[in-house]
Amino acid sequence: MLEIMVVLAIIGGLYFIARSGFRMLTKADLVEDANELTAVMRRTSQLAVEHGELHRVVLDLESQSYLVEVCRGQAAIVRNERLKNDDDETKRAIERGKQRLNGLPSDSFAAGDPDEATRRATALAGHHIADRTCVPATDAVSGDATGKGWGRKLRKINGIKFKEVWVQHVNDSVTKGQTAIYFFPVGSSEKSVIELTDGSEVFSVLVFGLTGRVELHDGALHDVNDHMLRNVMGNKDTKREDQP
Repeated sequence: MLEIMVVLAIIGGLYFIARSGFRMLTKADLVEDANELTAVMRRTSQLAVEHGELHRVVLDLESQSYLVEVCRGQAAIVRNERLKNDDDETKRAIERGKQRLNGLPSDSFAAGDPDEATRRATALAGHHIADRTCVPATDAVSGDATGKGWGRKLRKINGIKFKEVWVQHVNDSVTKGQTAIYFFPVGSSEKSVIELTDGSEVFSVLVFGLTGRVELHDGALHDVNDHMLRNVMGNKDTKREDQP
C-alpha cells in the first residue's frame, strides 16, 4: 500500500509539473501577443497624428488577426457602422442619386472624378456608403513599406485568441466577426477594451478616448463599464457619452 501511495504521489507531482510548464508556455505566448497588439495600437495612434488622417485597427475575431488601415473621407463614426461597403447597396444608392439630378448638366457629379461622383450621388440618395474609404496603412518605420500593408496574427495554434471586445461606436460587445477601433488625427480615439485569452489567463488592452492612450492590464477588468462609462473629466456616467 505504501509503495502504491508513493507511486501515485510521484505521478501526481509529474502531472502538476507538466501542467504548470504548459501554462507557463502558453502564458508567455499570451504576454507576447498582448504586448505586440498594445504596441501596434500605440503606433496607430501616432500615425494618425503624424499623417493627419483617420486610422483604425480592424480586429478579425474569426481569423484571430488584426490590421491597421488609413481612412480618407468622412471622419465621423456612425453607430454600428459596417466595416465594408455593400457593392449592391452602393449601386442602388448611385442610381437613386442620379435620378434626382436628371435635369442637371452631365458634369454635375464632379467634373470627371469617378470617386467624387460616387460620393455625391450616394449623398443625394441619403446614404453615407461611400463617404469613407479605408485601405491598409503602410509605414516605413513600423510596418510594411512595400505597399502591401501591415497586420499581425495571434498565436491561434497555441490557443491565443480574442475573447471579447468593447468599442465605443458599437452598442454591444463583440465576440465574433470583425470590428474596428478608430484613432483620430487630433490624438484622441475611441474608448475600447480588448480581452485576449489563452483559455485560462486573460489580458486586457485599454484604449482611452481623450488622449488615445493605450494600456495593457494583466487580467480581466472587474467591470468593463468602469472604463467605458468614464467621461472626459474622468467621472463615471450612468450611460455612454454618445447616448441621449
